[in-house]
Amino acid sequence: MNAHITMQLVDSAVKFTPDGKVAVVDAIKALSASEDAPHIWQSLKLSQPEIADLCQRYDFQKNQAEPVVDSEGWEQIEAALLDYILAHDPVG
Repeated sequence: MNAHITMQLVDSAVKFTPDGKVAVVDAIKALSASEDAPHIWQSLKLSQPEIADLCQRYDFQKNQAEPVVDSEGWEQIEAALLDYILAHDPVG
């Protein structure tokens, strides 16, 4: 198992690799306040397939690789996430 950092944000833990890449689904869950972060990630990849190319896989636990991204890649994913949240806002 690889060493990594976990940051607790309110009710969500966000994992980081030792070199600072963020676990994408964790970050989506923290920012969207949604338990459906894996579904949101799948939707983002379907609507903008190029964002998946920004990611690498990292084993936070043995045989459980997760997508991770550096800060530049996260900026692009975050923009897509904000668009997704605005488009799916039940109040908006």
